[in-house]
Amino acid sequence: MITVLGAGSIGCYVGGMLAAARHPVTLIGRDTLVTALANGLTVSAMDGTPHRSTPIVTADPAALTDATMILLCVKSSDTASAAQIILDHAPDTAQIISLQNGVTNCDMLGQALGPDRITPGMVGFNVVRSRPDHFSQTTDGEIILGPTGRALCDALANTPLTALCHDNMQGVQWSKLLMNLNNALNALSGLPLKTQLEDRNWRRVLAACISEGLAVARAEGIRLERLGKVHPRILPTLLRLPDFIFLRIAQSMLRIDPAARSSMADDYALGRASEVAWLNGHIVARGEVHGVQTPVNARVSAMIEGAFADPQRPPLQHRARLILS
Repeated sequence: MITVLGAGSIGCYVGGMLAAARHPVTLIGRDTLVTALANGLTVSAMDGTPHRSTPIVTADPAALTDATMILLCVKSSDTASAAQIILDHAPDTAQIISLQNGVTNCDMLGQALGPDRITPGMVGFNVVRSRPDHFSQTTDGEIILGPTGRALCDALANTPLTALCHDNMQGVQWSKLLMNLNNALNALSGLPLKTQLEDRNWRRVLAACISEGLAVARAEGIRLERLGKVHPRILPTLLRLPDFIFLRIAQSMLRIDPAARSSMADDYALGRASEVAWLNGHIVARGEVHGVQTPVNARVSAMIEGAFADPQRPPLQHRARLILS
């Protein structure tokens, strides 16, 4: 049994694809998810083709009892509590595959559950919940797993998803971390992802965040990996290009559903906690360790933390130039 713990957009999408390919799948999520998927789940790949399935959906963590593979999709702030839930309910033989943002979750899981049970993963695409029972992939990308993730790669082989195993998952996850520095910027902008990336002012802020992240990665001794068509080292230069050049040569980067927003923007709108401490905040924290200056990521982190602390959660419409001023 493949069990998704923390079934949000990514978990429901990957789990839905597996279920549509006739793999036994259980989704563990909120009570609202159980209600929304009472009559089944639909997931749509980038080509728009719908795939319908009826996985088991529950809010009860006791469903982990039958798990042979656990796809962990909880927010980074919930990793410790998820590890305890796995300890309490799952078989000791169940493989845990982290499909989470950030670069520290697998270390925490390994300390709690044993490193041999943990497989790091990276999801290189965005998913939106287009209807209560319908999840759609809105950007190109693939799933990359550590060498022990071969079973999941094989399970996904008959789905529209591309999945592969990689020997340098530290580099893969850090490369994704650098790209995920835009999650907070997208939330602050209040704009759809595509609109935000078409704005050179916002791209300049993202370029500054990534440049700081690259300096921290060098200090950490990380060998970064190319994700998609562009290596992270090239991103700051690409992002700073004038609009008429960027829009011409970065068409694959802009192949995004016009309505798509970052997961942090969704978390803000839904009243959930922020993952900024594991993204921009991680760059700041590791920069302090190595004496690398990270003023833009620090400013972005502070702005996000302030916004998320407001119980009213008013719409955000920050201007990019204010962040760099």
